[in-house]
Amino acid sequence: GLEADVWSAGVIVFILLCGVPPFWAKTEQGVAQAIIRSVIDFKRDPWPKVSDNAKDLVKKMLNPDPKQRLTAQEVLEHPWLQNAKKAPNVPLGETVKARLKQFSIMNKLKKRALR
Repeated sequence: GLEADVWSAGVIVFILLCGVPPFWAKTEQGVAQAIIRSVIDFKRDPWPKVSDNAKDLVKKMLNPDPKQRLTAQEVLEHPWLQNAKKAPNVPLGETVKARLKQFSIMNKLKKRALR
């Protein structure tokens, strides 16, 4: 349903902000368990540089309880998106850039392997 769409978008926002998925493990079963646990680590780099509003949005989009998760409308009304033009543009660093490149390469490799 729509709740899953918001959760999926939350995963994408998380990846765009830090370069890695919020739930990771070496196996698919491990990833599934990480998703069920829903522990989000905002202590590792670059999260200390990320605004509290951005972290709040991600946390609320990734809420494991669909009834408590933000709706798409609430996401659009969230202060982080509403005040985007006023927020300072803080570079997240080369680490995030490198992680995003690595993430992209791994996805391409997975697609080729599945073919």
